[in-house]
Parts: sequence; structure tokens; C-alpha cells
Amino acid sequence: MRLGRRLTRRAKPTYRAGDVLKLKSGGRPMTATWSGPVLFASGNWLICQWFNDAGELQQEMFPEETLERASHALAA
Repeated sequence: MRLGRRLTRRAKPTYRAGDVLKLKSGGRPMTATWSGPVLFASGNWLICQWFNDAGELQQEMFPEETLERASHALAA
């Protein structure tokens, strides 16, 4: 029995490392440090970093569809 490879198309990422983004729901500007697919969920994901009010560096992973470009902002 021959097993065929299932072809899957990955959407081209909208954002890439170095882009300054923010959550569509609001929040601080963040710098994307990684962009691409992950094993545990569909779609493109981004790892972003930013500084909180105390000046501490924060990092989190977000699905691409929850982000938008930040306009005229400085980020981590």
C-alpha cells in the first residue's frame, strides 16, 4: 500500500520579525521576534516582545489574526 503525502498550503505570513505590532484589542506596541507556523494550532503565529510599565521585558506568542501594525510607535 502506498501512502500519499497530503499537500497543505500555508498562508504567507502577513508580518515578519522586526515589525512593530499591537493587539487589535489594544495595548502596547510590540516588536515581532519570530513569525511562522506552529505544530499545536493552524495559521501563522508571532512571538512578540515589549516592555511593561515597570520596564520589564515581556514576551508572548499571538495568532497573526489578533495583531495589526502599530503606527508611529516605539517598541522593545
